Amino acid sequence: MENLINFKFVVKENEIEEFIDNKIVKKRVVNIGLYNKISKITIPHPITDFIRRRYEYQGVSVNTVKAPAHVLCRFLNYIIDRISAEDEEFIQLVHEGIGGLKLIHGSRYITYLTNTGLKRSTVFYYENYIKEFYLFLKEQSLLNEDIDFSYYQDPKGNWLKYSPFQSSSLGTKYPSRTHNNNKFIKLKDFGPNRNKLVIEFLEEAKDVAPEIAFALCLQFFGGLRRGEVVNITRADLDIKFRKSLSVQIRDNRSILFSHLKDTSAENPKRLNYLETHLAKQMILDSDLLWDYYEAHMKDLDIKLKSGFLKNPMILLYDKNGMAMSGRVYEKRFKKVKRSFLSKLSKSAGREDDYMFLKDSYWSTHIGRGIFTSFLLDMDLSILQIAIARGDTNIESALDYVDAKTTIHYIDELQNELHNAPIEEFGSIDQTNYKNKWLNGGATGVRKIR
Repeated sequence: MENLINFKFVVKENEIEEFIDNKIVKKRVVNIGLYNKISKITIPHPITDFIRRRYEYQGVSVNTVKAPAHVLCRFLNYIIDRISAEDEEFIQLVHEGIGGLKLIHGSRYITYLTNTGLKRSTVFYYENYIKEFYLFLKEQSLLNEDIDFSYYQDPKGNWLKYSPFQSSSLGTKYPSRTHNNNKFIKLKDFGPNRNKLVIEFLEEAKDVAPEIAFALCLQFFGGLRRGEVVNITRADLDIKFRKSLSVQIRDNRSILFSHLKDTSAENPKRLNYLETHLAKQMILDSDLLWDYYEAHMKDLDIKLKSGFLKNPMILLYDKNGMAMSGRVYEKRFKKVKRSFLSKLSKSAGREDDYMFLKDSYWSTHIGRGIFTSFLLDMDLSILQIAIARGDTNIESALDYVDAKTTIHYIDELQNELHNAPIEEFGSIDQTNYKNKWLNGGATGVRKIR
């Protein structure tokens, strides 16, 4: 299991030569391979037969074949991830292989997709290909579990397969038709390729909207909310250059936003439940963070000397030299997001990342989720994560953890959180921080050159 995490399923497009009617014909084909992250070698996998028989041999285009191939790889990589996490419902697959696949595994993946915030139509798009994969395995007599595929007739007279994952006994979770009273479920994180995507998103911000690049670092590496980050003044940064950075969260609306009639978008939410002197947030140390900090401060000094800034305390400014409002910050973020997704869509081999981010709703709050995922990667406990996020309620941290393994401990954890020293909120357990972050656990985002 320890070595399993070193492998992932990938989609490869190759050119082959076929001998047809006494002629050599070149054609593009799609293959699924198993990529070794250590040796950097990809080995063709026989599961490609599913793609061949179900799609390629039906005469569809290469691009059409790619779609189910990518969905299948994401599903199989999810299984690898769950086995590596020693998930009880997946662990037997180490010995049983593909034949051990059960409906519960597909159900868990569909629920996972729903929880990540994908649109309802996208989740059904994934489900359809996974359903076809299970049917293919059944037809090839490769499944140990006997799965029943029922059919129904649509209004046009076409016979269609019911999805076996929609059985009530499985408890598969799907996105609501109304998106929680017309509110989209938001994506919580950048997913399995988080480190690389964080670096690329920040690089894009530096090019497209450099005035918020450092603020994005504070969100990604400190979990600050939009209202908290736009309230920061220069005096609120506690700096030990290239060693440590923390932010004192304050309600500076009277100082920075007196020109606004409505400051609800600038509300520093943490102060709703913590006193100001207790609302201090530690930021994860990163070379990236300091590079952006240095560039931002140089820019601020130039703007201040030129008289562009209307207030010397401003950390984030708008086009008029006023403190940047929450709504303007949101617009800048969306500008970066559009440019980032456009570039990602044109990048070879990045289809998985693009599809994952394109088909879900996410905005500035994703920084808080990314920060939480970094904390999870450092093996912090749920209680430690809640404290590091500055939460006084355990529920928010539980959103990022498999509820099945934690439901019995919610009351106990909430009591522990209630009894935790309140001055520790916003700080990170130092043992894990040093061992898992500073000493190499997050080199993917600590070094960019």
